[in-house]
Amino acid sequence: MSIGDLRLNFTPVRLVGETVINTGYRPYDAELLRELRSEFGTTHVIKWDRQEDLIVDIPVVADAEPLSDKVTEIDLSETWWHWSALLNAALLRVFHEQRDIINDYPVEILGNTQGNLIRHDDLPEWVRVLPSLEFTPRTIFGADSKPNFGMVCDARTRYQLRATCDTLLEQEVSPIGRYVMVEEPARDPRMAPRTLTVGRVKAIEGGQLILEDHREGYDSVAASAARLTGNRADFDWCVKKLLPSAGNSVLNATRSRMSNLNKGPGRFNLLDRTIEFLKSSEMEAVPGVSLEIGDWLSTGDDGFPEAELIEKPSLVFDPAGTRNDHWNERGIKTNGPYDQRTFSPKKLNIAVICQSKYEGQVDGFMAKFLDGMPDVRMGQGGNGRAPYEDGFLRRFKLERPNVQTFTSQSASLAGYETACEEALRQAADGGFKWDLSVVQIEEAFKTLPGAENPYFATKAMLLRNHVAVQNIRIETMRDPDKNLVFTMNQMSLATYAKLGGRPWLLSAQQSVAHELVIGLGSHTEQSGRFSERTRHVGITTVFSSDGGYHLSERTGVVPFEEYADELTETLKRTIERVREEDNWKSSDRVRLIFHVFKPLKDVEAKAIKDAVEGMDLENVVYAFVHIAPFHPFLIFDRAQEGLPKYQQDQSRRKGIMGPSRGVHLKLGDHDSLVVFAGASELKKASDGLPRACLLKLHDDSTFRDMTYLARQAFDFTAHTWRIMSPEPFPITIKYSDLIAQRLTGLKQVDGWDDDAIRFRDIGRTPWFL
Repeated sequence: MSIGDLRLNFTPVRLVGETVINTGYRPYDAELLRELRSEFGTTHVIKWDRQEDLIVDIPVVADAEPLSDKVTEIDLSETWWHWSALLNAALLRVFHEQRDIINDYPVEILGNTQGNLIRHDDLPEWVRVLPSLEFTPRTIFGADSKPNFGMVCDARTRYQLRATCDTLLEQEVSPIGRYVMVEEPARDPRMAPRTLTVGRVKAIEGGQLILEDHREGYDSVAASAARLTGNRADFDWCVKKLLPSAGNSVLNATRSRMSNLNKGPGRFNLLDRTIEFLKSSEMEAVPGVSLEIGDWLSTGDDGFPEAELIEKPSLVFDPAGTRNDHWNERGIKTNGPYDQRTFSPKKLNIAVICQSKYEGQVDGFMAKFLDGMPDVRMGQGGNGRAPYEDGFLRRFKLERPNVQTFTSQSASLAGYETACEEALRQAADGGFKWDLSVVQIEEAFKTLPGAENPYFATKAMLLRNHVAVQNIRIETMRDPDKNLVFTMNQMSLATYAKLGGRPWLLSAQQSVAHELVIGLGSHTEQSGRFSERTRHVGITTVFSSDGGYHLSERTGVVPFEEYADELTETLKRTIERVREEDNWKSSDRVRLIFHVFKPLKDVEAKAIKDAVEGMDLENVVYAFVHIAPFHPFLIFDRAQEGLPKYQQDQSRRKGIMGPSRGVHLKLGDHDSLVVFAGASELKKASDGLPRACLLKLHDDSTFRDMTYLARQAFDFTAHTWRIMSPEPFPITIKYSDLIAQRLTGLKQVDGWDDDAIRFRDIGRTPWFL
């Protein structure tokens, strides 16, 4: 498969002209730096030179002179560390008085109101959905390892509710129960005022909004000074209030326009027009030195990053490594699970919990789940493959189970708890334990708080008693068989993994004695946006390099200032457990790869290294990899015409100009772009352009093979035991997120204690899938 005809949303930028100039400098002082930027920010670039600990000022407009009496001559063509600030300042000058500038670094501008994507004659002009453009100076490295300075240009859409709350009240739209924000002057007079969310409206007295869960100093705020935040939920709510009968249709039409803008052709055309405008704007870094903007960087250009299409990982279905497949569904059907010879028990005890009025439907569903649906085939005329012909029992080499049903007389929490208690009592009286419980739930449970939700209540009760839990909605059970077979595929895989089974592993070619891949996630607990009682829980998931799931571990619930120490202790404890189980020797070479959901602070990286180095391991190397889904880079593939190709209507094709899964662009020794979910993985055409993830290697890493790390992260997206298709993120990160989501709900259940799974066998299985 070809990597495609790729184009990166990056344009090289060159300095052209007489680059020798005079600049001012003086000793660094934080307060003075702020004052100088406030007074002279429109005429000078004023920077802190951290290496020399100096304030440097560079005149950037005609007739401006250095501000300091200490002046030195520099050659801008050689002082590359100034280029980003000079480009950023030039962009501010170009867009000033032409567009609303809402961020200054990177520069972000709003489109004009003529481009408003929400349209209805009865909507006021202050209801807006506008395109925004963001410009980020960056240096990337080509395949020849030479640096290439330029600009990354990205486009998105922003919701805006520009009216203040007094105007909303005149329209009979009450902000009570909604968060509001106020405007404050921007640091730079060329920019739009910055916004500050101040609290949630509890009541309205006269012209004042009385706030709760508020920022310090904002007990109340004038209705004439506050407006709604403009997030999607507030925006949709406001539109429906203003247009009671037409709101939904107007929002759907707006989302369609937004989708067209976010698809490959729409987004690229907007960016291309923007770059052509900037090329014609004759931007200058300083007087007499032009900023020459080049063409989009494309495959085959000098300076294009080193590129590859990462191969699909080989999945292993037996300990000897002789049964392999790149396709998980085919591999599991053909070979059975990796641990089929050792998995126990083969004869499962399964408790089915359901509402009595659905018992017959649930019984029919369980028969399909256990024995398969061989008559449901895909393809034209139903002559293709049967995705779930084998069923859970044959697929995973299990015997006929003991299945018993326990019913709730209603959809209430109490009814479900009674059914669970009856199941547990019967097992205790019979001297056996339930291995699995399949619990029927319903869509409406999603709206219930955790303390009243049968989903979380039954999960909590069963997990406390060491029973793996698989929930399934009654609405899903009623799906047509042609759709249900895919649900069965996913459910059977997740269920086997929850039981402690290993469906498959990755084919790992290790060059070191031991390698662990550790996902670091976190969960934040707080009662409101401005709660002072914010607490943090660190979550780690530990895998061997072949994808073997070792365990998950959590820190205690601690304030933020204690979080780093607590996380370090948890990691130390986790690694010690794996070390003891696998019998590591102190002289063994060990590689620890950390996948983190946020940029790791230097102090956190050092704390982790110090903790591990105190564990009597003599030969350890580390890699700290931040896996970032949010970044400015886009990859376009001009050869991708959209899928499916037989679809004649281009508007109904998904992924047009989208890169393929597995595309890897190495931007430098510390940065890589990897497409985990490409054009083929999109669900529908309106999903827009698939986006790569940015992998960023921390400077304190001692293992620095970025190509190896990118390929490994890619492999871990294919190694999910939750669904049959690849995950959009490595499971090292995804599993931590799932644990956090489950814990959020479980902690609302009376009597729940994380130790119920933390120190028990079920906690060593992926119970959260």
